[in-house]
Amino acid sequence: MRKAKTSIKTPFREWGRNARVLIATEPLWSIPMSWIFFYRPIFMKSLGVSEVEIGFTITLYSILQTFLPLLGGYLADRFGRKRVFMLFDVMGWITSLILWILATEFWQMLLAIIFEGLVTVIFPVWECMLVEDTCPEHRASIYGYINLIYVSGSLLTPLAGIMVSTYGIVAGYRAMCILALTSLTTMFILRQIFLRETEIGKALLKERGEISGFKGYRKALQIVVRRKPILLIFLCNILGALYYTISGTYNALYLTDSRGLALDESLASLVPAASSVTSILLLTIFSPMIREEKTLLKSLTIAYLLSALSLTVLVTAPKGYLSLATLSGVLSGFYTLAYPAIRTFLTNRIDVVDEKARAKVLSLSTTFSALANWLTPTLAGYAYQIDPRIPFLASIAVLTTNIFITITIKQSIKEKRERRSLE
Repeated sequence: MRKAKTSIKTPFREWGRNARVLIATEPLWSIPMSWIFFYRPIFMKSLGVSEVEIGFTITLYSILQTFLPLLGGYLADRFGRKRVFMLFDVMGWITSLILWILATEFWQMLLAIIFEGLVTVIFPVWECMLVEDTCPEHRASIYGYINLIYVSGSLLTPLAGIMVSTYGIVAGYRAMCILALTSLTTMFILRQIFLRETEIGKALLKERGEISGFKGYRKALQIVVRRKPILLIFLCNILGALYYTISGTYNALYLTDSRGLALDESLASLVPAASSVTSILLLTIFSPMIREEKTLLKSLTIAYLLSALSLTVLVTAPKGYLSLATLSGVLSGFYTLAYPAIRTFLTNRIDVVDEKARAKVLSLSTTFSALANWLTPTLAGYAYQIDPRIPFLASIAVLTTNIFITITIKQSIKEKRERRSLE
């Protein structure tokens, strides 16, 4: 009993200052934004936007996400992590939320997506600030608690459902955006006061070496290509992004669509809430104990397997069956293990090669995932119009592929260790 208690509490003391600040303030983003992301497709459709147009907005976002993180990795190494992080985070979210509050036409929604896309500049920068100045063995707990915060927002999604039930989808969604604007402004003020530049960031600012310029991406790419585990985990990350994009965009539509499960819009929010319950249990009990690479890969396999089962339940459920939709949500909660596992594995593997290349390698990770996603949302939109189940069947295939990739990574690491033992 005593030992288990220590294993959960120890990481807080071992985290760096920035990790503690980011995690303490992240609920100010995760709670209102999880509501916004869930109801956005329904809001857009209620204003006359088609499924294909909804998919196009995600494609546009993916295009921005392809190039801007590369700029973020460069700017962070040149001008400092904190400065770049705060500038683009504030500019992107504040402007996009104001536009969503006012949006009535499709072009206004596209403009909001463009400003939201500016935030992708800081994706690798945020992750650097999150894990730098913290020992590798404690990083899994950082990612785990970040994910716990994200899913807690989904657990509160029924509150957003009450807003939608009371005010309607359009007025309710705009109210969510106003709430998010207030919450994020508070978060930005706190982060500006308490965040500090990381030690690696300070070193790169002083050195101005090759790794801090655009040429550093060549070295980062070599790190990815020449090391099989990193290359394969990159592939898992890319395919996982395909699943996440399709599920995040069309899950809410399928739950409420007359050709899908045809659930009431307010009841549909119970599904992500059920997913959150599973996620919270896993992240509070299981995630803090994950430290070894072997355990990371095992949890990744479980996440992909049960997520595929979740989608199978979803697409085979008869119309109106809230119980099966909820079961699907419970199973999908296991995907929460994927994020801390895959990011911890990647960041720790980067450290083995060159920790100063972290921002560049993480930028490439985001870029490749986005590049693979350029056409996915739009094609999924066309597929959804033909049959709403097609995008989810494709996601099942993607998750199955990731299971085999994870097994290959395990085998590759095992073979390398065996070769070393024989030398």
